[in-house]
Amino acid sequence: MLTTLFAALAMLATLILPTFPEGLTITILGFLGLIGLAGFAGFLRSAPARKELALMSPWLVALGLGLLVGIVRGNPMGQALEDALCYVLFVLALCAGRGGSRPTWILWSVLAVCVVDVAISLVRMPSYDLSRYRSTYLHFKVILGHPLVGIFCAALLRQLSDRRAVRGALTATIGFLIIGVIATVSRGMVLGMVLGGLTVLYVRKPARGLIIGAVAALLVAVFAATLFELGQQYLRLGNQSTVDGRVREIGECLTYFTRMPVLGAGLGAEFVIDGFVVSYVHNMLAYHLWKFGLVGSALFALPLLGLARQALRIDRETRALVFAGAVMSLVYMVTAASYKNYIVVPMIGLVVGAALRLCLPRPAKPPTVPA
Repeated sequence: MLTTLFAALAMLATLILPTFPEGLTITILGFLGLIGLAGFAGFLRSAPARKELALMSPWLVALGLGLLVGIVRGNPMGQALEDALCYVLFVLALCAGRGGSRPTWILWSVLAVCVVDVAISLVRMPSYDLSRYRSTYLHFKVILGHPLVGIFCAALLRQLSDRRAVRGALTATIGFLIIGVIATVSRGMVLGMVLGGLTVLYVRKPARGLIIGAVAALLVAVFAATLFELGQQYLRLGNQSTVDGRVREIGECLTYFTRMPVLGAGLGAEFVIDGFVVSYVHNMLAYHLWKFGLVGSALFALPLLGLARQALRIDRETRALVFAGAVMSLVYMVTAASYKNYIVVPMIGLVVGAALRLCLPRPAKPPTVPA
């Protein structure tokens, strides 16, 4: 019970945390302490949580190599510790979610946070003219991408509930969160949501998913001009200022990778571009290649494959939602820098752990033999 309590309190505490902190404060330390306590409690009480920790052991090797390379290259140690923090938080949160006695409470707490943040972002918009205003400019918290996490939590809770009133409320919640994602006017978030929806359709019924995907592609081809005009107004496809800056960052990042492709530049690596010191880029894949090289990136990918193998044991209907949630989060993180944020990374870890605890089939109990 303590594991669930610590995890839920940590999630609710994110409502008062700064999106982009400029240093450690009491509230941030309290949040980190709650995540640590939840992860430690989950590790102590749950054998599956300990197995998940063993599964994530390649990350420890990758972080060790990255730290060693960073020390040899003379990278700033403070930046190196900041780079490593998100991985530690994810593993702790994964243990907490996997070991919590009430995983649905964890999902409800995450969903509550997502709904509140989306509501704040919508209320603060002076107008719903999306060609002029974006909710992300008025409530920076939603730029983390956790409205997508909320959509997954609501969909999974709806799938697992057998009460009509609860399912109806969660359906309305999903619709509300979709409106919130649209109002963010984030190209990566909208793309992630669309691909997540297609993933659900394909995993549940592959033939139907392929047909719907083909029809959608045909409609896009037929109405390409109209859709591009809409995209210019809504998604700002003609505005290349932010895109060009991020492309330059990613290109510089990959240039460093080509110079040191095996082990990368190490934890704490930085470079200067457009007069700014950059310690991360808006592309998770390029970031890992830059800082960890091919060896470290492969080590980081191994546990994710293990988590995917576990998800294959879930029944098809629920597995479709699990894969859709993974697609939504990964697509957004590839196009944004949320993989570095201290709020959304443990949130995703908790959701992954809680979802696996709820959805994986229970191990069969050995038959009892009379004395």
